[in-house]
Parts: sequence; C-alpha cells; structure tokens
Amino acid sequence: MKSVKQALLKTSPYEDYVQALGKAGLKETQLAKAWMEAGKQALNDSIIVTLPFTETGFFEGSVPQARSYRFSVYGGQVLSIKGQTKTIHASDIFADLFLWKDNHWQSLMHADSGLNITYEFDKEERCLLRIQPELLSDTWYSLIIASKPALINPVKGATNKSIGSFYGNDRDAGKRKHEGIDIFAPRGTPVVAPADGMVYSVGTNNLGGKVIWLYDMKRGQTYYFAHLDSQWVNAGKQLKQGDTLGQIGNTGNAQHTAPHLHFGIYRSGSIDPLRSIQTTPSISCMPLDTLLRSAVYKVSVKEALLHTSPDSKSNVLYTLVKDTYVKQLARSKNWSRIALPDGKQAFVKQNDISLADRGKRITLRDKDTLWSAANTQRLPVMGLYSSEVVELFARYKSFGYVKTKQNVYGWIKM
Repeated sequence: MKSVKQALLKTSPYEDYVQALGKAGLKETQLAKAWMEAGKQALNDSIIVTLPFTETGFFEGSVPQARSYRFSVYGGQVLSIKGQTKTIHASDIFADLFLWKDNHWQSLMHADSGLNITYEFDKEERCLLRIQPELLSDTWYSLIIASKPALINPVKGATNKSIGSFYGNDRDAGKRKHEGIDIFAPRGTPVVAPADGMVYSVGTNNLGGKVIWLYDMKRGQTYYFAHLDSQWVNAGKQLKQGDTLGQIGNTGNAQHTAPHLHFGIYRSGSIDPLRSIQTTPSISCMPLDTLLRSAVYKVSVKEALLHTSPDSKSNVLYTLVKDTYVKQLARSKNWSRIALPDGKQAFVKQNDISLADRGKRITLRDKDTLWSAANTQRLPVMGLYSSEVVELFARYKSFGYVKTKQNVYGWIKM
C-alpha cells in the first residue's frame, strides 16, 4: 500500500508515455522495446560535456534513439537547460535530469515541453540529462546547458578578476585557514546584498574590523562581510538582492593591505563562496537546423580520434581509420556527435568526416548475405550471388556498407 507521500508523487511525462504504450497494447512490440532499451542505454553512455554546452541535432523517427549528456554542477550554481524542437507531426520530446546517487542514476526532475529546466545546487553533483522523442517521430532539436552563480557579487562593479585571495589559503603562518574570499576594489565601493536576507548582526571585531552578518532564509545560510569602511544598515533590516549594506575598506587586521571585502558563507561551518558568485562564460544556443538529416558519413582522414567531449583535450574513446562508417546525429560548434554501427556515441571533428555518398564498385567472389546491421546475429536482408556487383560506401570492422543493383542498402562480410 502506498503512503500518502508516495500517492502524491507525480510520474514524469516519460513514465506516463511508457504507461500509455502499455495501455495501448504496444509495450511488448519490438519497436517499443527498442525505444525503452535506448532510454536505458543512454544512462550508460560515455558522452561528457563541459558547461556551457550547445548542440543541434536530429532524431530519425524510424530508429528508436535517446541521447544523454553527463556533466558536473557545483554548489552555489544554478543549472539552466533550454531548448527548442520541431517535429513533422505533433509529438513530444522528453528531457529528464538525473543525479548520480548510490552508484546509479536517480531521477531528479523533468523538463517542460520546451526542454526547460532550472535547478539550484547547494553542493557539487554529477548530473545526466537524457532527451528522447516519442516513437516514430522525426524530431529536430537545439539545446543549451549552462550554469550561473546563484548569488550576485557582493562588491558593486566587481568581476572575477577582482577576487584576489581564495578559500582555504593559509593565514597567520599556517595557524588558520582563510574562511572566505577577498574581493578587491577602491575604498568606498558599495557592498551589496548577494541575495535577499535579514541583517542580524552589525559590529566590530579584531580580525574583521567593521563587519555585517546577513541571513538568507531561502538557502539556510549566512553571509559575512568584513573589513568594511562603513556600515549602512542595522540589525533586523530586511534587504533585497542588490541593496547596499556598506562600503569597502580595510579595517581590522587588513589595515596594511589594499581595501577589499572579505566575503564568507556559513552553513553549519564555512563553505567556499567562489562558485556562488563567480560568473561563467555565456554562449548562444545553436540555431535549430531543420536541414540536418540522418545520413551515412565516413572517416575522410587517415585516422580520426573519437572523444568523450567536443574538446580535443577530452578523453579519446576510439581511433578510427579512413573510410570507417559513422552516422552523424548532431553538431556542436565544429564537432559532430556520431554513432557507430554498434550504437556507441562519441564526438569527432567535423573536418575528419564526410558524406559517404560516392561508393566504389566491387565484385563479389562468392555467394554472400546482405545483413541489416554490421552483425551476423541481426536480420538478413537478402542473398547475394557470386560475381554480383555492389557499391561499397564505408567499412566497420570486418563489414562493408554497400548498395545492391536493386538499390538495397545493407552490410556484407569483407
């Protein structure tokens, strides 16, 4: 029997769709099983992206597919996922966000119909976003995954370059650690509330000089502002984000250093404030590319490196030789997300592949079988005769991707 809490939990659109397939008697069909298996396989994918990331791609309706993106988000950051889609027929695309917990991916939340997700993290998390359209739906999408600081910089006009001393640095010849960051600015620069909150203490101490404590009820944490030249608020004052609470100075033990704000965050102990205010690079979402179609490509250089991320410095998964078959799924700047015949996905430089639209005529020496995939355990398409001429477009391991004189495409053993 479900508890009240369990009864109130809503299923995701993805789960609702799976249930709808069952009610329609379609869940046990091969196509539906392949669709559900693609969704599970996406959780094991090795694709890793660094934020901010943007991609535009295409799902071929006749081939059940799902795509995933693994990335990290730090505490004090807000994850922002936005996208746009286009389908030939009215259908949905599902976007679900997972967290890595207890050695498996646990569902956190799902996007609305526009692929939009916003979520603030209070600690570093490993995340995975999975996108998957409904069955038999040709779908184009454009996606951007980014993060931004949850707070604003408490020094008006300051940038990342204004931060000159970091959390955990040694103080007093190693006797203590720095429990915040120092943000440098001219004396008298306004110090502002990084978030809505209530001033609960205004005072003076030996280390911090003139200090202010601000409590953020929404996040359950306290902000500490030290070395102020002046304090403009009193205890009990309610502040909105951006309200001025004082001015930069060098009071306390900072009398012999340039004016700066010591900014700390406390939540049952100090935490590093850097990620909470440090701005990150911004990029624009790649435009939706409705000209993008599933097409057969091949490696056009002597060797092509397949990476886990669209970045030359990322891990190399495979090295492919010239003429190896790949299918382009999506684009991210000057990289292509590709799939190999075994379903594995990776990123390759776009300049390293080209359309496999021109083949080489070869004559079969013996009788052969045309297979539906580069795997003799899959369905055979047709028999081929010795001396039959086929057009060879690309290769994968011991197989060749060919077209017969009847314009039938498939795989033969090489």
